[in-house]
Parts: sequence; structure tokens; C-alpha cells
Amino acid sequence: MTESAIPKLDHPARTQGATRGRGPLIAVTAIIGFSASAVMFMLTPLLPVLQQEFHLSVGDIAWVLTLLLIGGGVSTILLPRSADVLGDRGAATLGTVLLAIGAAIPGIFGTYPALLAGAGIMGLGTAASQVGVGTLRRHLGEASIRTAVTVTQVAQAVGAGVGLVAGGLSLSHLSMQGFFLGATVVYAVVTLLAWVVIPSGARVRSAGFGIGNLAVLVAWIVALLYGIKSAAADGITEPKALGFGAAGLAGAAVWIFLESRSSSPVFKLELLKSPTVARTVLAGFTIGLAIQSVTFLIPFYVQMSARSGYGFGYDALDTGLVLLPYSILGAVGGVAGGLLIARTRPLLIAGFGAICHATAAAVFITTISGAGSVVVAASIYGVGGGLVGVGLFGAIQKSVPRELAGMGTSMIGIILTISGALGPAVYSSILQAKSVAGLPGVPAQSQFFICFAVAGICDLVVAAVCLTARPRPVLAAVDQRSSR
Repeated sequence: MTESAIPKLDHPARTQGATRGRGPLIAVTAIIGFSASAVMFMLTPLLPVLQQEFHLSVGDIAWVLTLLLIGGGVSTILLPRSADVLGDRGAATLGTVLLAIGAAIPGIFGTYPALLAGAGIMGLGTAASQVGVGTLRRHLGEASIRTAVTVTQVAQAVGAGVGLVAGGLSLSHLSMQGFFLGATVVYAVVTLLAWVVIPSGARVRSAGFGIGNLAVLVAWIVALLYGIKSAAADGITEPKALGFGAAGLAGAAVWIFLESRSSSPVFKLELLKSPTVARTVLAGFTIGLAIQSVTFLIPFYVQMSARSGYGFGYDALDTGLVLLPYSILGAVGGVAGGLLIARTRPLLIAGFGAICHATAAAVFITTISGAGSVVVAASIYGVGGGLVGVGLFGAIQKSVPRELAGMGTSMIGIILTISGALGPAVYSSILQAKSVAGLPGVPAQSQFFICFAVAGICDLVVAAVCLTARPRPVLAAVDQRSSR
């Protein structure tokens, strides 16, 4: 990208200096990242509990997580890009409002359809955590990409840890509806903070994107995921699975065609000409699938009862406590990655994080015998997750100009979310392929090991993609000083 191609701001000066105070802005950005990240991890330990409460199959309850992630895919396009176009305050506030509405729906109605609707709407707000990258990069003139990425990634990791414990702890004292109503109040307060503290930001005249392109993107993602779910439930040769899968792939081709010829694309595809951007996107797609080995597989494994022949019979609170080291060490990994960004290439950091992920998968497969081995595997996953997050988001931010910080965040965010949405569908199909003898519908232990092996292979692909990357010049020379 040449300097002449960089979008112009209506009020460039407003992006350069301190705004309403560095401390409050960083604090509120961290609070938003913390609370938005907690959504996913509050629900993760509760999935088996909700499965029993509503008398659902593994495939049915997987739709809660899938809809949350589908909504997150739309969110990672809409919210960071909206910040480029309309301002940071509006994008962050919109995200937290959606989180509040999504939590309120199951809180008020208390049914499985309400839970699905709420999960989808909450998903639409989850990228409020990612708006912080562009917010800090634009409004703290002396701040670096390292600050923006580290603050948001660490906040998300801490939010994940609190969410893991809060979900199970809340259900020990509250009903499911009370839990969601409490979450609604929390998100309403965060919405108020976002509106009061975050500046609106300058509008980028040429950063708009077409609603039609966005609609096509959403349509083909939903069709493809529904096809995968149908294949998992009914078999890969079933007409419904083949039809929706084909429709999804065809829609993807149409979307790429429209994007390449649009004057207002969702993403500027010419950015993919940068080897760094291309590698980051490829690594993000693969690591998103691997990450679900923690958020989807481990809770089901540890909550298996003794009659299945494996698992520990844990409740939601126990599950959250076992996974707590994952989020704590994720924050540590994020801080370490932030420190290393100033000294080495971000993709190298992501590559080492992927190696940690692969190691954790191997630990789970080869040493699983009790809670201690699960904690060890989750801890290694956490360190790897922190490094991968900082590495991928740091790499993309060093490859796009400041004015398109939201687009850069969206590019890697949507890839992570789409591949993450595929995770529950792929893993649930593997789990349902073989049951414990005499217990129809209860996955055999070997199926969990196959799932972790698939995740480990994805991790090794990411490590190869990232560690073989060579240094490349930043695309926008005008923005190089912000990457120091």
C-alpha cells in the first residue's frame, strides 16, 4: 500500500494527542475487554449443565457456542470497522449494549430458544473487546502498538479467568435466569462507562463498507456452519449437509468476487499482498480451530460421570477452577508477548505460542489421569494462548496504517472467530462418531483424544507458518512510528 492510498481523516489532529486522560481511557478499555471476554468463558463451563437442564444432545448444546461464535464473527467485522468509520465511542457502546440485550433475553424468558437467541446477540457484542486496540492506538499519541495490543489481550485473558469461575459460582447461588439478569446489569454499567470516557474519534471518509457485502459474508458463514452441523448429526452424505455446505462455499466465492470489485469493501483484499498479512490470516484460521480444544472439549471431559469410565464428575464451579490457570497464565503470556514485541517479530511470538498449544494437546493425550494433568495442560494452553493473541494482533497492526486499525483488527478477528465456530461442529461430530459401550450418546474416551490430536496438528501448522516468516517492511510508512 502506498502512502497516497492511505485514507484521510476529517480531523487528523484529534488522533495524535492525549484526549481525556491516558489512565481513564486505558482503564475503561481494559474493563470493556475484560467484560466482553467473560461472555464466552462464563458459558463454557455451563454448557453441560444447560444440556442436562434442557435435555439436549451434545450437538444441540454445541449450537449455543456456535451461535455465540457466529455472532462474534459478525461482530469482529462490524464493531472494529464501525470504529474506523463512525468513531470509537459509538462502536464500543454498541458492543456493550448488545451484550446487555443478549444476556437479558434468557434472563427474562428462561427457555432453550431464548438461550440460543441470547447467545447470538451476545456474540454480536463480543468484539467490543477488540475495539480497544484501535481506540488506544488512535487516541494515545505517545502510545505504541505494543501498549494497545498488550492491554486488550491481557484484559481479555483476565476476563476469561473470572468468567470461568463466575459462571459456576453464580449457579451455586442463583438460578440460570438470575445469572443472566445479573450479567445484564453488569453490561449496562460498562455501557455507561464506555459512553462517558471513550472519545468519539475522527471519522475516516474512505473507510466505509457496503452493507450488501456484509450481508453476503454473514449468509455464507451461516450456511457453511449449518451444513457442518448437519453433517455431524446426520452424516456427511446427507442432502441437507451437502446442500448447505455447497451453498456456503459458493457464497464465499461470490463474496470474494464482490469484495475485489467493490469501492467500499469490508476488507481491502490488496492487504493480503503483504506476506506478513497473508501469513497472519492463515495462522489465525488454523489456531482458531485449535483454541476450541480448551473451551469446548475440556469442560465436557472433566464433567463426565464415573459410569462413562473416564472423567471426574465435576460440576460447573469445579470445571471453572480447573481451567482458571488457563486464563491466569494467558494473561502472563500476553504480558510476556507484549514485552517481546519491541524486540522481535510478532509472528515469531505467535509461532512459539502455537508450539505451547501443541505441547498442551500432547500432555492431555499422553498423561491424562487426574485433575492435576488437566491443570498442567490448561496452564500450557494458557501461556500459548497469550503469546498467540499478542503475536497475531501485533503482526496485523504493524502491517496496516493507524487509520485502518479497526480493519486490521477485524481481519484477524473474523478469521479467528470463523475457525473457532467450526471447532464445536468438528469436535461434536468426532465425539458423536463413537459412544461408550452400553451408553448411547456418551462419547468414548478415544474420541476426545482424536479431537486433541486434530487440534495439535492445527497448532503445528500455525507454528510452521509463523516461524518461517521473514522480516518485511511495514505497509504504511507514515505509521511506522506508532509501531515502535
